[in-house]
Amino acid sequence: MALFEYSRQVRRFLSDKRFQDLAEEDINSYINRARREIALKTDCIRFLTPIAGAITNWTVTNGGHGYSNAPVVAVSGPDFPPGALPFPNGLQATVQATFQGGVLTNVANQNGGFGYFQPQLIITDPTGTGAIATPQTQAINVLNQGQEVYPFSGINLSTLPGAGQVYRVQSISIIYSNYRYSLPVYAFSIYQAYIRQYPFQYQYVPTFASQFGQGTAGSFYVYPLPSQTYQYELDCLCTPADLTTDQDVEALPGPWTDAVPYFAAHLAYLEIQNFNIAKMYLELFKEQTLTYSVAARRGRVVNPYGRF
Repeated sequence: MALFEYSRQVRRFLSDKRFQDLAEEDINSYINRARREIALKTDCIRFLTPIAGAITNWTVTNGGHGYSNAPVVAVSGPDFPPGALPFPNGLQATVQATFQGGVLTNVANQNGGFGYFQPQLIITDPTGTGAIATPQTQAINVLNQGQEVYPFSGINLSTLPGAGQVYRVQSISIIYSNYRYSLPVYAFSIYQAYIRQYPFQYQYVPTFASQFGQGTAGSFYVYPLPSQTYQYELDCLCTPADLTTDQDVEALPGPWTDAVPYFAAHLAYLEIQNFNIAKMYLELFKEQTLTYSVAARRGRVVNPYGRF
């Protein structure tokens, strides 16, 4: 739903259909507070971070020497097909390379492909050697060698339009040797006392995790310290980014968008100290969010045959 539609509905509740009595910036503030309230109460903005993506650009780090006028240049195939649309099996990337005086000077994407984690540039030439181009891939979160602490604020949400900040990480899964496994997450006091005993000497594939801090200021720890770069996948709960124009993307999904005007009207009536009507709209808001949550999360039979 666009910001204007939210605002129009709130003003109907406030008997201000002609946009005369209340400042627009106040209404917008109430709307954005309502959107955050719904996200926190219902956990309805859930995001699984990607483990692969498209190649966005290349940087030539070594031009090499001795290349002919027409080397054959290609990109390795997708190394982590995502299994999801639009390219569940990945998409082959293609590039255009420029050589001058036998030296590689530039690599430009023709098609960034999809399903890449560590793509390689492959140059086939009978005379040239030594050229290296480093790829940059899209929106992949990684554990870095020797890094134990990862703030929620550093989680890349660029593939979730309209997302604001991560306020909770439900699970942490690592991709290692073509296998995905989830880390057990311990209370920080247990993690501090029994797990992270060697400050920096021990590096391996992370096996344990812990959260420190809460909300958007939180962070998670992993141990042992990563011995190399590892892909990881986070199951995140997020707040929505504020809507400031009608072109901004709404991350809040339906049907919960219908409840936004009720809480915004509650805040507006609190502001003018009409507490009875404010309480009424708060009760309506609670009823709406509960109704939508029940409707969207009805139970299902895990296995109708009675086995796990």
